Amino acid sequence: MKTMAKKAAVIGFDCAIPKRLQALVAEGALPNFKKFIEDGSYMTEGYNLPTVTPPSWATICTGAYPRTHGVEDYYYYLEGESLEHKKTCQAFGSEILTAETIWDAWDKRGRKCIVVNYPMSWPSKMRNGVMVMGEGLSPAETRWQQLGNGHKEYLASESVISSDFYPMGVQARFDDAKGWANLPAGAEEPLEAVIPMTFKESMEPLKGQTWYALTWEGGDDGYDRFALCPERDFSKAFFTIGAGQWSDVVTHDFTIAADGRTEKGTFRCKLMELSDDAESFRLYITGISGFSGFTAPAEAADKLAISDQVICNDMGLVAFIHGVIDMDTVVELAQFHSDWLTAAATSTLKANPDWDLFYMHTHLVDWFYHGWLSDMDSEDAVRRERALDMERRIYQIEDRLLGNLLKALGDDALVCLCSDHGATPMGPIFNTAEALKAAGLCHYEPKASENYWEIYEESEGYNYILDVTKSKAVPQRYMFVYVNQEGKYPGGIVKPEDYEEVRDAIIDALLDYKHPQTGKRPVLLAVRKEDAKVFGMGGAQAGDVVYALKPEYMAEHGYGLPTGVSGCGELKNVLIFKGPNVKRNFRYERPRWLADIVPTLCYMTGNPIPADAEGGPIYQIMENPDLNGTKD
Repeated sequence: MKTMAKKAAVIGFDCAIPKRLQALVAEGALPNFKKFIEDGSYMTEGYNLPTVTPPSWATICTGAYPRTHGVEDYYYYLEGESLEHKKTCQAFGSEILTAETIWDAWDKRGRKCIVVNYPMSWPSKMRNGVMVMGEGLSPAETRWQQLGNGHKEYLASESVISSDFYPMGVQARFDDAKGWANLPAGAEEPLEAVIPMTFKESMEPLKGQTWYALTWEGGDDGYDRFALCPERDFSKAFFTIGAGQWSDVVTHDFTIAADGRTEKGTFRCKLMELSDDAESFRLYITGISGFSGFTAPAEAADKLAISDQVICNDMGLVAFIHGVIDMDTVVELAQFHSDWLTAAATSTLKANPDWDLFYMHTHLVDWFYHGWLSDMDSEDAVRRERALDMERRIYQIEDRLLGNLLKALGDDALVCLCSDHGATPMGPIFNTAEALKAAGLCHYEPKASENYWEIYEESEGYNYILDVTKSKAVPQRYMFVYVNQEGKYPGGIVKPEDYEEVRDAIIDALLDYKHPQTGKRPVLLAVRKEDAKVFGMGGAQAGDVVYALKPEYMAEHGYGLPTGVSGCGELKNVLIFKGPNVKRNFRYERPRWLADIVPTLCYMTGNPIPADAEGGPIYQIMENPDLNGTKD
């Protein structure tokens, strides 16, 4: 009997937490996830290390562990740079991978692979496949070689126009409207604001534009109508809305500063606030979504059904943190983001019916947990219930995406549904440099940043300026400490003959340190780099010492072992298979690693295994695990 699948797919939900997913399924909130679980095999003990985005997705697409595929953290150390954490960049894209991906291995055999918004995929190396740019967390953005949490987008990031100052927007005030054409009929005492628009975080910098806001009284209750226009002509307004309302999708021309060419982009706006006297107002503007430059081959962009969609990178999390938008608006932006991804994925699948492999990643759940996971454990009942309700709404958006994708993939596909890691609520922050400074191993001073993309530094324990010229040990990224060797690193002061002595002192300092808030040890383990190879790390991108924290000291994820559990969270990943030859409604309760996904897909479809894959097929989930000779 033929039991091999003809096609395979991976649908990745970044940071989906197994026990939270199961709780929402149990209450009936997620019908598509529920059916997927019932129709397939659920691995209850899914593991990967480190528990953070880039290395996990690199493992999911190569079948290799971080020591082999070359990505061992969210951040990447660039050889020759100072060891300071602020000199590291975000670790996204295919250029840094040192292991072959599944789609490149299949592509060499003439298979057609579709890859959509997969963090480690861009630029594409395929000859036969189709790729929608994945070099960050969101489609059509790059984070590779961006410092901190910076990013670049096609065409630009979110903004705000407001009477108050926000670091991500334009401040403006209303005054009497002058020189306007075609003012709205019956408008009493219309006011205008001149908006010198600048467009930030652009992959290719855009020329600024001058826009005009117009407000007037539509009734007897003060100023309540708002229009945004590209010139002083109301008949050409992008939209007219009232407070609390979204505009429709706007399509507009933008000019690339470098060469003067014009690119069309889409955006939407929501009027968050407009006072009766128009003295106070706030207009949120989504990122501007382009139509080209982020597909391979380039002509694949013509098949994307995204003309009425907006990407909404990060679903407005940064705007929320800065007080620009509220939680309901974040959920609305999450739906817009999901709509764009669904449209891009399903239209690409439709345009390529002969596809063999499909990989896609969506990041909504991770963004939500970074903003509200700790609130889910709050002692404040109102705060807690509000966060739990928002979690449900975000997962329901992902549930609808899953249903649409499964329809597009068809019943004959072998499908893996997974997350890259889980998360735990924010605990007492562990400042690695503080533990090292107490042992006389490093020197630093606190800092306060005005860069609005560095809002995560405090939660990650890196809100300081470290002096490498006075430091024998330098903490870097999530799990590493380096011996600051003379002649090897800029500012290095440790002589080669003192290397092992300093490394031992680092390990002792980490393990001996007691957190000032709890009086207990936050560090679970600290080992030499070479010893970390036993759990998949310790490659070229690892520091001289690798350490992990207890889960209750986590800044959500990235620092701890995948077995960690704290509060409402856990660090394990979701791992479920369904399709031809997969046992139905089966629970596999032994540990499996993300490295097993690629070998399982290859074995169950009879396709080539990537050259560097280290995991193994999950035979126990198969109805017929002996597939030798079963495919024509």
